Amino acid sequence: MEFTFGTYNLEHGGIDGGGRDARLVAQLEMLAAVNADVWAFQECNGWADDGHGCLHFAENVLGMRGFLARSNHHGCDLAVFIRESSGIKVNAERHEEGPPYWHAVARVEVIIDDLLYSMVSAHLAPSSPALRLIEAETFALIAREGTVIAGGDWNAVPAADPEPDTSRTSPGKARRKLDRSAALAIEEAGFTDAAACLSELIPTVGHASDLYYRCDRIYTTLPAAAITGYQVIAEDRPASDHRPVLARFNLASAVPGGTGLARPPQNAAETR
Repeated sequence: MEFTFGTYNLEHGGIDGGGRDARLVAQLEMLAAVNADVWAFQECNGWADDGHGCLHFAENVLGMRGFLARSNHHGCDLAVFIRESSGIKVNAERHEEGPPYWHAVARVEVIIDDLLYSMVSAHLAPSSPALRLIEAETFALIAREGTVIAGGDWNAVPAADPEPDTSRTSPGKARRKLDRSAALAIEEAGFTDAAACLSELIPTVGHASDLYYRCDRIYTTLPAAAITGYQVIAEDRPASDHRPVLARFNLASAVPGGTGLARPPQNAAETR
């Protein structure tokens, strides 16, 4: 019942000018060594339009099964990867690919020990606090359908972290990134910020920009007692403008007796 969930913004799909994929190869090899049970990826640019070559390559390197959701803007597609060899059974794809989402929400329902969970990759709007708030408030609807673990690029500061240094940032960008309304809405919907729960407030962006803050986060509707660990992977030579983040869970500790909080699947349908 030990379970590891990771999230990572690949930055342009890990592909550089001229179609060079050396950065993607390095990223996937780094992540494969972690052996997470689920990965939530953002900015899978071009993956949906290359005949699924990148998706299948990632599946082979990671030893996982991948699912893509199409972004509405900039080709910043999202993905969820599931390690079925861990005993996780894919139940259904439930992606949100239209309005109100600026990009999309990749969502895969899985069954673990006969209980249903939603594994989510999110990438909220990059520039508009108002749109981010609308996106965040829809997570209350997802939470009604069972236990959720959601990782993503939330594009603004968390609900309760200290104010980051904005001295190198333009006033407009600082105003937008310091808006906490979306993060507060996520928590109001019953989600716990895994890192904040364990007081691990390590920035995940800023090494390639002008604002250090904890942009990449993992939220869950599991109780705080189920969150057992958290890690930001700090590479010596970062392969993205974001850092990978991992959270560990003990699903057996979700409720007394180890029965979990997720509801049993209904009308289960295999995908693909």
